[in-house]
Amino acid sequence: MRLMPLPSGGLRLRLDFDEAHLLDQLVGQLIELLRSHSGTALDPDPLFASLEIGGSDAPPDDPALARLFPDAYEGTQESSQFRRVTEQGLLNRKLQDALDVSGALGLGSIPGPDAEPSPVEVEVTEASLPAWVRTLTSLRLAIAARLGLEHEPDHARLSADEETRGTLLVYDWLAAIIDSLLRMAPGA
Repeated sequence: MRLMPLPSGGLRLRLDFDEAHLLDQLVGQLIELLRSHSGTALDPDPLFASLEIGGSDAPPDDPALARLFPDAYEGTQESSQFRRVTEQGLLNRKLQDALDVSGALGLGSIPGPDAEPSPVEVEVTEASLPAWVRTLTSLRLAIAARLGLEHEPDHARLSADEETRGTLLVYDWLAAIIDSLLRMAPGA
């Protein structure tokens, strides 16, 4: 991964093809996760749907979705009421952000066995930066939930475990991309 400032004020994110492909797969999985949640809850009322109002009464059972859509209040009743009004809008924004990042990556298929995969370059503008940061953060939250990464000591434990080490490296790689984007962003 390499990040270069552009004269326009944006950034050029250059990823090796394998990095871009991995990121595209992860974003695709996030999109599917979000779509799976959107199809289960939400108010069928067309007025509420157009206003992006709606949601479920309780946090999702899936730990990754629960991390992406946590309770806003400690009290069950207040959280339930807040979730019913805001969840669909939050879900739609996360979904649109992920679709924007996937579209920016522009990977439709893997090159054939004889083709040499070339690096992927993406322009991250001031306008698209928030979608990138929110999507990469959502990916990190979902991975952390799946791994059981909640506290600092969990990182060392998961790093020592052969089964989780690779996924943890991806989690850390996403953090490095976020850090680089924010550090090099215009006005940072």
